[in-house]
Amino acid sequence: MRRSTRLGAILIFLIGMSSCENLRESAASSPQDSARADSTARARQDSINRTLPGYVVDSILPMAEELRRFRAAVGGDSVTRLRGGAGTRDSLIRKFVRALSAADTAALRGMQVNAQEFASLVYPESPYTKAPYRQAPGLVWSQIQNPGSSGLTRLLRRLGGQSLRYGGSTCASKSDRQGSNIIWTECAVMISEPGQPRPRRRKLFGSIIERDNHFKFVSYVNEF
Repeated sequence: MRRSTRLGAILIFLIGMSSCENLRESAASSPQDSARADSTARARQDSINRTLPGYVVDSILPMAEELRRFRAAVGGDSVTRLRGGAGTRDSLIRKFVRALSAADTAALRGMQVNAQEFASLVYPESPYTKAPYRQAPGLVWSQIQNPGSSGLTRLLRRLGGQSLRYGGSTCASKSDRQGSNIIWTECAVMISEPGQPRPRRRKLFGSIIERDNHFKFVSYVNEF
């Protein structure tokens, strides 16, 4: 698998290099055109590189500086504990189902990790602070926030405002500990929708974080 990934990466790199050469030849009529072609080729190759498995964003900045800049960008004060959410995993999911039934967007967003909690509590203890998984905090946050935000929109469109009956939930038997954080994955909810005699197993959100006996959703990525 690794060998095929490397071969694929080399092939894509060679194709990208060939594209660069073609752009340089076709734009050699003036220094301005040549510079523009080089810039276009670099942008194209960077886009290709980002699609490769195992792609890691390298940075010349120390991790502490990257985190400082991210905190400054998102604003707000640093935090020492999770706020909102619930005291148990089951009570969090029950609260989620009630808010979804009421189409209460504010309540649903309040149960999810926010940018300040991510910067202060989640990211610093995640695998993304060191090689080989190192990623800048802004990139990791966008990978969580963007699909989670669109997932919440689809979730509300599909089930929001309906009378949902909660029938229990499950997550993977083994959690992932990251420092003081415990991450629960592969969670599913048994719910009954109007007109359905029996509950159905649904994937309505992504992972759940537990910290100091407090629970919140990391993301609202779902099956819809």
